[in-house]
Amino acid sequence: MRTYLPIQLLPFAQRTGRWMLKEDRDSPVLYTTNLGSYLRCRVIGTNQLTINVTNHHSPLGPSQVYAARVDGQPWQRFAAQPGKFSLVLSPATHTIEIMTAGNTDLDAVWSGSQGFAIRSLAVDNGGTLMAAPARPVIDFIGDSITAGCWVAGRHAALDYRPESNYAATCADLLGADSVRIAYSAGGVLRPATGGVPVASSFLSQIDQDTCWTPNHPQLVVINLGVNDRRYPQAKFVDAYDRFIHQVVTTFPTASIDLMVPFSQHFRDQITTIGRRHQLRVIDTAGWCPSYIDGLHPDQTGTIIAGRRLAQAIAPDLGKKGIK
Repeated sequence: MRTYLPIQLLPFAQRTGRWMLKEDRDSPVLYTTNLGSYLRCRVIGTNQLTINVTNHHSPLGPSQVYAARVDGQPWQRFAAQPGKFSLVLSPATHTIEIMTAGNTDLDAVWSGSQGFAIRSLAVDNGGTLMAAPARPVIDFIGDSITAGCWVAGRHAALDYRPESNYAATCADLLGADSVRIAYSAGGVLRPATGGVPVASSFLSQIDQDTCWTPNHPQLVVINLGVNDRRYPQAKFVDAYDRFIHQVVTTFPTASIDLMVPFSQHFRDQITTIGRRHQLRVIDTAGWCPSYIDGLHPDQTGTIIAGRRLAQAIAPDLGKKGIK
């Protein structure tokens, strides 16, 4: 077997997630606190790709989950609990994507080292991994809806679908890579679960000890506000306005689009702030025909929303209209 260690995987992993090297049990791992982070690479000359992981879940909750697909075919899902999973391949050249696809609000991702950890990728002797061709990059900033929680049902981790939620659907339709910067229950005023602070802090850090070096996306899409609905309107306006200024400063060369939450909370306020910063505001009224719980789109609803978003932002990436 030929083994690829985290330091070899990091250069191309950083295009598609907020990955870092982290010491774990006396050896480095490829580590992230974000659902929807993924590795995208090419593999050639192997009959099997084995992904070795460590399950850092809370003992009070279910196993973490990964998803993987080959050449854009349907995603397969794997529990992290056994410590490894494999993809059966042919020796031809394949494009592989491996995504962090399920955790729970109990996982202390911010202060307790309970994020996702990939230890290595292994191929048969003679097999080779290499970076996939570069594509446009979209950063999606948001909460559980952007992260991909509660898409298939009400069971944490098992029913999360970051691989097929609106952000993933949009990126697939546009042929773009994406970086997810999103945490369950988070907002500009409300801290997220897992010990994660508000958006102004989780934008600049991967966990409490690690600052994030911003990437260079062509486009940033922000979908925040629904979790701030119980705070006074004036406080939201002030915090959201300051956060938008932070995003503009963090990504000075990117186009930035503001989404009105699917729930339509703070629609007028977000529209006004977008105009103030001369940013486009995407009206999402009527985008989601079906929900799991009234706030989180189900699989049908989130796919439709992803198609609508792809249509809206295609011009930002120089793409033709999406059908």
